[in-house]
Amino acid sequence: MSELSNYLKGNLGLTKEEKPIVDEFLANNILTDTSKNAIIDGEIGMVLECANSKFQNQEMYFVKDTKVPYWRDNVRQYDESSFSVLKVQNGQIEKVAVPKELLPEISCINKVFTKENGKYVYEKEASLYLQDALKYLTESVATKQELYLGAQRKEGHLYLVTEELGNNRCLWDLTGKPKNDFEEVCIPKNILDVANEGAVLKFNNGKYEFYSDDGFDRMVQMQ
Repeated sequence: MSELSNYLKGNLGLTKEEKPIVDEFLANNILTDTSKNAIIDGEIGMVLECANSKFQNQEMYFVKDTKVPYWRDNVRQYDESSFSVLKVQNGQIEKVAVPKELLPEISCINKVFTKENGKYVYEKEASLYLQDALKYLTESVATKQELYLGAQRKEGHLYLVTEELGNNRCLWDLTGKPKNDFEEVCIPKNILDVANEGAVLKFNNGKYEFYSDDGFDRMVQMQ
């Protein structure tokens, strides 16, 4: 927490986010499932911590988006008349829809509100604190992911594709023979069609190349 506190002291109020911080980051960055979950869970934790530290768990509202998603006939739709909001009360958090006419006429994304006499009140200090906390969260998770994956990518090593996860691949280092595989996010697009389960990739000149399709046979021979 001291590292986060120092970061916030140096950056509080220096940036303004007009798009949903977490959702935009998840949409625009290639992440592992572990990183995605860390960010999603981290956002919830930081919203709860903000409510506790700034408002002693009285009602707090954090505006996540200008629209509320819902499903109709198996198609994702959006209600543009309400804000998508995280409401915190007594240490509990829930997603709610707040009609836009009820909130002050300011840019509401990534901002914190409380209620006073039935009206929503903009909390500037808490908003800036939470915005910077979420930015710190996303950047730190992405940095941790890159450092971890960088340590797994070893020049000249062969990797078995153990699972396909969209455009990501779970790889096991056939050369180093570690205990566990890992999820890789930087598989070149030109080999995605051949990087199937059982394929072998080689990390060569800083990128993965298709090597062979006999990965499982190689594993059997190792036993």
